[in-house]
Amino acid sequence: MNAAALRDALLRTVLCRPIVVNTVDEGLDVLIQRLGDDIPRATIAAALQSVVADGLACEPVRLPPGALQCHWHLELTPRGQETARKA
Repeated sequence: MNAAALRDALLRTVLCRPIVVNTVDEGLDVLIQRLGDDIPRATIAAALQSVVADGLACEPVRLPPGALQCHWHLELTPRGQETARKA
């Protein structure tokens, strides 16, 4: 799968079901389950970093109001949602 196809697949899977877990490792595990374990973890991590850097997904690490610890919450921005729908 090339970089553009992986980006589109990542956007579509997060559009359908945002990811909320405790750590980035757990988040990558979820993405690997959804995208297929034939794609190297580092490749998925790089695609994720690109999606966030391009403003298509919100920064995944958040401290919600009243929370005692941060969690990893991956969801698309409005621009990312539009891009995913076109992919």
